[in-house]
Amino acid sequence: MLNEPKTEFDLGHRTMKESVADVFRNLILTNQLEPGERLIQNQLAERLGVSRTPVREALQKLASEGLVTFSPYRGATVAEFSPSELDDIYSIRIALEGYCARLAALQIADEQLERLEALFAQMKEEYGRADRWQLLAVNREFYAVLYAIPNRPRLYDLTMRYLDMANLYRRMAVAQERYFKRIIEGHEELLVALRERDS
Repeated sequence: MLNEPKTEFDLGHRTMKESVADVFRNLILTNQLEPGERLIQNQLAERLGVSRTPVREALQKLASEGLVTFSPYRGATVAEFSPSELDDIYSIRIALEGYCARLAALQIADEQLERLEALFAQMKEEYGRADRWQLLAVNREFYAVLYAIPNRPRLYDLTMRYLDMANLYRRMAVAQERYFKRIIEGHEELLVALRERDS
């Protein structure tokens, strides 16, 4: 619960909206803000020592990611998650991400491939340290680079939105040793296809 936070709030050097959204996203993904919990803007703003505006903007951003829901009666709440929702999200991800990866394989330049190789090397370092959460952060950056290659902004935004919607489920999965061990192998196969420009 937010009243007894386990996370230090570090708003860093990014824009206020991004920083506040990152704090709330982390609290949701670590279950410190629980599914169905009301998110009262005044209380959140006071807790972070910011005005209501960045809190409101951050909650709207998280709503676009599927982590927060708004209703006329309860206001903002942490989204509830379910296996059927996961199935729905992944069915869309399969279509979007497969298409983006196909386009990227056809268009990838050497410097973009080098960037992906460097990110993969960083992922292997995090894997070796068993730093699951940092591994997921680098993993997201890997896909952000990959899906930007086709240079289709609307497709990119939609694809990344659904990627982020699955973040809670990815965190749940990577906490399990079986999935954690497979994450590197899947990227190795993807990089082989990209090197060969195999769409």
